Formats: sequence, structure tokens, C-alpha cells
Amino acid sequence: MGGKQPEWTEVSLLTPVEAAEVAADFIYQLTGSGVELRDWGPPGGPVEVVGYLPLGAELQSYRRSLEQLKERLKKDYPDQEIRLSFKNLPQEDWSINWKRYFHPQEVVPGLVVGPSWEKPELKEGQKAILIDPGQAFGTGQHASTILCLKRIERLARRSELPGRVLDVGCGTGILGFAALLMGAQSVLGLDLDPEAVKAARINAEVNGLADRFEASLTPLKDIQESFPLILANLTAGEALPLLDDLVRCLESGGELVISGLLNEQAEQIQASLEEAGLSLVEQGSMTGWVSLVMS
Repeated sequence: MGGKQPEWTEVSLLTPVEAAEVAADFIYQLTGSGVELRDWGPPGGPVEVVGYLPLGAELQSYRRSLEQLKERLKKDYPDQEIRLSFKNLPQEDWSINWKRYFHPQEVVPGLVVGPSWEKPELKEGQKAILIDPGQAFGTGQHASTILCLKRIERLARRSELPGRVLDVGCGTGILGFAALLMGAQSVLGLDLDPEAVKAARINAEVNGLADRFEASLTPLKDIQESFPLILANLTAGEALPLLDDLVRCLESGGELVISGLLNEQAEQIQASLEEAGLSLVEQGSMTGWVSLVMS
């Protein structure tokens, strides 16, 4: 999911200590960024779970999901205080705070993603991608990104990962880097945000992939090449205007992996792609997010 995120909303959920781990995991999977747990009073008392939501078209959907979580917790813990609040956070504060929560993590089997300033300790068989997001979206820990990474890993495990890949909305470049580390030969990454393209180019250098990863501001409509694999980790609002061009740029028999969709949006996207002649190969889901594999 590429693009500059100028501001963020801090979400705070006060929850019983028994539910803190579940709440933290839910917020982590929803936001894709780190979550902080703060004790609220004496040990064994309520816990404040704090995370960050990017301002944008999907913010209201995020908030609805969190409101639903709050209501479920109220039913499960009727005698305990459950409180949910949101606060806008200026970019300069977020840019300092988020680094505290970004640490190396194995996001799919064999692939560790971490910050460029904290080199991970790899186990046998693991490979690492080092990321410095800058002002762009993409640390590899958001559910929509993980859904794409899972598909890339499955293709690689089956020796079905093609040599040439297109990553639309490349952000920091993480999906393209993963494809290259798992067996692809070259990747073209597109993003309309100059900050994302800048971050992707820097990260390609850091990971020693600059000779095989091209980051470009070229709009998808101007791309004339066709690809055997297209990755599109986008919001539904970003994806809908691009569907015709995504289909046009897909090789016959190729595979389109489209992620970043909320449950209620996936059906519309799938129907549109089926009208364009594609068929569903696989659907993935993770904490309310959906990915579609179409061919």
C-alpha cells in the first residue's frame, strides 16, 4: 500500500488485563504498526492498549472495527471499564514514536523483515529484508502485506514464482524485495508518491537489490509491458480505478494478487475482475482484511 501518510490517529483502548493480549493483537493486525501496552493503575488492573491509524479513506472502517471490538469486550466483561478514544497525532510526533515499535519479525516462513537500524539475527534458512519506511507506508507487518507475502512464499515453495513481477503501489518496496529473494529475477515497482519511490530505491540499495528492482512514478495506464505476476496491495478506493489496467497488464494465464481490501469490499472487486474475464484462484483473510488471487 503505497503513499504518503501525513498524519496519524492514536487509538487508545482501556481493557481488562485478561483481554489486553487479544486487544493488542487485534489493533496490531489492523494497523500493521507497533502496539504499546500501558499499565493503568496497580498490577492486575486495566491495561491501556495504544496503536496508530493512518489518516485516509479507510479510517472510518478502522474505527468501526474498533468500536465493534469495544462492544464485544463490554459483553465479555460487563463489570469492567472498557473505554475507546481517538486522538489526531501530528506527523512529526509519529515519525519519532513509531520507530519504538518496529522490530525484526518473521512475517512468513523463512522471511524476516526489520528496520535498517536493527540488524536481525537470522536462523538457518532465513532471509532478511531491511526497511526504512521514511514517509512511505510499508513495514511488512500489516495484515494486507502479509497476505501478499504468503502468496509469494507459496508460489516460491511450489517453484511457480515467475521471473518478472509488477508491484503496483509498491510503497517501501517490500513485496518486490520478497519476490526477488524468493526467486524472481526482476521487479518493476510503481507508486504515485515520490516519497514512496524514494524510499523504495533507498531500500533496494540497502538490500543489495537495486540492479533488479526498478521503482518508478510512471502511472499504470502508461505501462505497455505485460507481466506473469502482478502484486497490488492497495485500498479499494485506489484499486477500483486501476482494475482495467491491471487486467490489461496481466499476461494470459498470469496471476493478479490484490490485497488491502476490507471484507465488505472484496466482493465488489472480485465481481469486477470476473466481469473482465478473470477467475478466482484463492481468497485469503486476516483480521478483517482480504486478498484475492485472480487469474
